[in-house]
Amino acid sequence: MQPTVVIGAGPYGLSIAAHLLGARLPTETFGEPMAFWQGMPAGMYLRSAWSASSLSAPDRACDLDSFLRATGRQQQQPIPLRFFVDYGLWFQRHAVPNVDPTLVKSLAADGADFSIELDDGRTLRASRVIVAVGIDRFANLPAFARELPASLASHTRAHRDFGRFKGMRIAVVGGGQSAIESAALLHEAGAHVELIVRHSIRWLKLHDYRGPGRRILYAPSDVGPPGLNWMLHFPLAFRLLPLRVQKAVTRRAVRPAGARWLIDRVRGRVPITSNRFVHSASPAPGGVRLELSDGTTRLVDHLVLATGYRPNLDRLDFMTPPLRQQIRQRDGFPVLNRWLESSVPGLHFAGGLADQSYGPICRFVSGAEVAARRIAACAARGDR
Repeated sequence: MQPTVVIGAGPYGLSIAAHLLGARLPTETFGEPMAFWQGMPAGMYLRSAWSASSLSAPDRACDLDSFLRATGRQQQQPIPLRFFVDYGLWFQRHAVPNVDPTLVKSLAADGADFSIELDDGRTLRASRVIVAVGIDRFANLPAFARELPASLASHTRAHRDFGRFKGMRIAVVGGGQSAIESAALLHEAGAHVELIVRHSIRWLKLHDYRGPGRRILYAPSDVGPPGLNWMLHFPLAFRLLPLRVQKAVTRRAVRPAGARWLIDRVRGRVPITSNRFVHSASPAPGGVRLELSDGTTRLVDHLVLATGYRPNLDRLDFMTPPLRQQIRQRDGFPVLNRWLESSVPGLHFAGGLADQSYGPICRFVSGAEVAARRIAACAARGDR
């Protein structure tokens, strides 16, 4: 019997592999564990609540509370990035011990199975493949910045340490958690920062509320505001809604916003230019010249783009064109069934690429559990 192969070793890949192994299915997992998270800027915190930040294994064997009991560490909220990475690596060692860090170079359909070539030249066949590559390769650069050299403009994804910007003039573009927190970290590293936001900054209401009504107001997955988050918590029901309703709910649930614990780190410390956007950006003597929508200009040393991620099948460079062409798509996303399986039997997608079929919970760690359970159940049944 050919094994099931999981491509990716972040929260989704590890959770899915843990459930496949729990079902005693031959499973191979490829990727550097928690690689994306280890490359994020030092000093960051997770926006998600404790209840929404555990990876998933059968019987909740390796959740965050188990990590505390096993290591003697104390709960922290908000969760520091380094704490979460340590937890993810602990989860991997205990729930998915045989992860192969080699990257997948090529994935192709081969009759009823799949053919996989690895970066080190090895090849293998698989009866089922789960693509859980995360969002790293999907960093979105707005059109005005695509022609700028990396010395003048970069996505937040490119940085682990903002210390190199000490004393420099930095413009941060974006209005979500990443933008606001990056601006705070840059300021704290000694940079002269301006945050440019297309709308006014929104702060998450009640996010830190710990009262007795929290379990009623907020689903454990913690995605979206009260009234919508329970709907998003059950993606099998959410996916049955009319497409226009899904899109409206998604827009409201995941619009850019910052955690309230960031307020004191930016208010009165970082100049915030609201309700304006960058119209154009061009190299200039001394840095990069920005023209804003109100006609004003800025000259900065570097432009930091906290402009999110846009998953798209075309950016999976390891997938052969013939295989990609067999996959039914909508707006660059694979169309998935209730088992997160694409139109190619045995080929599943999890994480950001499942967003259009399973809802915005797939953008967050908390969505890993439902993905892992659905895919493992499908694989255990042997459905193709």
